[in-house]
Amino acid sequence: MDVVTPNVKMEVTTNGSGRVMAYDMLLRTMAFCFTLLAAVVAGTDYQTKNIPITLSDSLPTFSISVTAKWHYLSSTVFLVIANCIACAYSVGSMILVMLSRNKKTKAQLAFLIADLIMMALLFSANGAATSVGLIGLNGNSHTQWQKVCYVFKRYCHQGAASIAMSFLGSIAFLWLVVFAILNLHKKF
Repeated sequence: MDVVTPNVKMEVTTNGSGRVMAYDMLLRTMAFCFTLLAAVVAGTDYQTKNIPITLSDSLPTFSISVTAKWHYLSSTVFLVIANCIACAYSVGSMILVMLSRNKKTKAQLAFLIADLIMMALLFSANGAATSVGLIGLNGNSHTQWQKVCYVFKRYCHQGAASIAMSFLGSIAFLWLVVFAILNLHKKF
């Protein structure tokens, strides 16, 4: 039978784990917000313009209504889907992080791997959307692809904003991975 003497003082220290969890939750919240914004901004991106067409100098000019929508480009569809997946994962992971506070090492390794997958998915979608966006902005003279952003300015600006939000979400997942690696490294 153990005897506890009244003069012994017990101290409870967290060794910074409360601070680590706060950073983890902050980064997951940031990842959620940025990926949600990126998905909404990219998923609502469309613009309709009337393009004047001149067939000949002797004929009158007529205009054609042309619409640019987000789902016309597979890279933008990939960007929207990747951000929706990352957004849903960040909500689920916030809940699971709160529930698995006591099972540190195994849960942390699982979160590290899943965060790394989300980061790779987002960086891949960002790269695809950025490359197609740059072709829309600058064109490609070798393949005779013309610039389109001088006509669809709002569409291109909204697409660039969604890529920027998605990139910030990627950075949040990158920091989650870095902090998880450093935290696991301290344990071993």
